Amino acid sequence: MDDDPTNRRLLSLMLKREGFRAVEASDGAQALALFETDRPDIVFMDIMMSGMDGFEATRRIKAMSGMDFIPVIILSALKDEESLMRCTEAGADDFLAKPFSLMVLKARILAMERVRDLQRAIAAKQLVLSELLEREREEQALAERVLSRVVMNRNVAMDRLGLVQRPASVFNGDLVLTQHLPDGGFRLLVGDFTGHGLAAAIGALPVADAFHAMTRKGVDDARVLAEINQKLYQILPPDRFLAACLITLSGNGSELRWWNGGMPSAWLRTSDGLHELHSHALPLGILSELPAQQAPKRIRLGQGDRLLLMSDGLLEASDEQGQMFVNTGFQALLNAWEFARPLLPALIAALDAHSAETEQSDDIAAVEIPMDCELLAPPKPALDSVHGRSGWSWSLELVDGRLGGQPSIMAALRPMGFLDQLESQAGALEIILAELYSNALEHGILKLDSSLKSTPDGFDAYYRQREQRLAGGCRGRVTLSLRYEPGEDGDCVRIQVTDTGDGFSEREVFELAPDPMRPWGRGIAMVRDLCDSVTYRGNGSRVEAIYRW
Repeated sequence: MDDDPTNRRLLSLMLKREGFRAVEASDGAQALALFETDRPDIVFMDIMMSGMDGFEATRRIKAMSGMDFIPVIILSALKDEESLMRCTEAGADDFLAKPFSLMVLKARILAMERVRDLQRAIAAKQLVLSELLEREREEQALAERVLSRVVMNRNVAMDRLGLVQRPASVFNGDLVLTQHLPDGGFRLLVGDFTGHGLAAAIGALPVADAFHAMTRKGVDDARVLAEINQKLYQILPPDRFLAACLITLSGNGSELRWWNGGMPSAWLRTSDGLHELHSHALPLGILSELPAQQAPKRIRLGQGDRLLLMSDGLLEASDEQGQMFVNTGFQALLNAWEFARPLLPALIAALDAHSAETEQSDDIAAVEIPMDCELLAPPKPALDSVHGRSGWSWSLELVDGRLGGQPSIMAALRPMGFLDQLESQAGALEIILAELYSNALEHGILKLDSSLKSTPDGFDAYYRQREQRLAGGCRGRVTLSLRYEPGEDGDCVRIQVTDTGDGFSEREVFELAPDPMRPWGRGIAMVRDLCDSVTYRGNGSRVEAIYRW
């Protein structure tokens, strides 16, 4: 672009002789308009023009180019250093002093074409990398959502533990699970999956299902470990596994049972000193069956004992010189740990001082537990003289616009005093009711297809459809009924859920076997694990679950 028609014509002829197509602009404003419509591969720019000069036109063209590299070559009789610097500051890529020969022009064009092609190749690779990073970020966010909403929200007594979790990126893949035992005891699992993000979160789902369901039923440590190991062996590839430490505090608080498969040593501080609970077994998911010699171990407890567990991310946290925390201040902290006093605050302060602003490559998790069965025990039901051990029944009907909310047993029954006998079992009952209600709403009323959840994208599509159908004004009715039946040999709650939808297919209701490889259909399998029986009638539109304890 040049305001001198002779110069423009001469340059156009030179370019056309070399096989190029050229468009001409007489000033900066026309140049911008032509650039917008024709988007040339190279721009030749004069500096001294009426109206908008070449400096301003160059700046605007570079802004319009965005991520696409389009070379701008300045053609000018100006040769002073200040003009050359202004060309560079405006974004010009090369400078050619007038007059110039055809050979020099051709050489500059070939050089700029090579630079342009290289820049575009780099930009294409950066775009692919950006897309991969964005996908990784989305997976990390989904993993965090899965872990926090599906896995961690079933934990108990978390406010009575000392817990620190620090992710290396968006999502912390270290797993912490807690649950009460029927005898008043307490069980905790701290795990560290190989890999991070969504892969670790998906592996956490079957682990959490087995841990919570079997612990609430009082299943012993060895069987819980065997079940988790089998599930992980079936679903994880050979290079993936779960290093884990399982801790069980007996109901009377006199004994600690522990199993360590590939995790850093846990440390028990008692009145007679430190006890190391070292790794003595393989991580979960490597072998099809756990060796018998790797059974859980036992240790006696006393009042005031405390236990510290951690993932290897804490021990391997590095400072600016690359030194790991385990090799600097960790052992000194353990040796200075006073009996019956918490260690975690001092541990985290020392870790912060060690790592400072250094970015860590692995997730960090640390848990400190007071070995106090009364502190960690589930809340005891307060049986008053009015309610005593009498049975009761309760029902709730949700219609049309009310169907979108999730009913809560605790919120509904506590004001009436009905939770007096059920407080210790409220968590399990909430899960059973939530799963049965979700099935009635999503499949009976909204007619959603669970097989959508077979892929990560399908999860999002499934819940988008759910929200859209609810927002569109669903029509139907779901009725919930609970009956509490106390007994000398144990108590029972019968939960019935009825919906006005079309129900399920025969195969979905009666033949859908538990499958750890399938990322959907887990809810009813978990309900079956928790309950004595789950019976469907009316082609799935009525279900009764019987829960005993």
